[in-house]
Amino acid sequence: MSAKHTLSALTLALAAALLLAAAPLRAAGPTVELFVTSWCPYCSKAKAYFQAKGIPYTAYDIEKDPDAAKRFQKYGQRGVPLVVIGTTAIPGYSVAEYDKALAAAQTAPAHSKIVTAP
Repeated sequence: MSAKHTLSALTLALAAALLLAAAPLRAAGPTVELFVTSWCPYCSKAKAYFQAKGIPYTAYDIEKDPDAAKRFQKYGQRGVPLVVIGTTAIPGYSVAEYDKALAAAQTAPAHSKIVTAP
């Protein structure tokens, strides 16, 4: 193979590697965390909402996971579910607030806030 073809092949391979490496960054949405308990019906509804929309989330049972309970307490909330989308904490079950936070997380700079669900 000539030097010109070798250089072209290397350039193509490098470009492909960069595209593959960047793909997860482009596809990734905001981090979604749910602080829940096993007996909470609104926690189950919140999980079902994110599952139905195909949005990955991590659920933490604050009664079974002491580390999650400590993190939950830092938000100053007493009830579950507490949904954290990006840097926005949403107490309670509110699809409208979840949608608003998901949209804002796509465009807003990182800052923490707590909204009050109706």
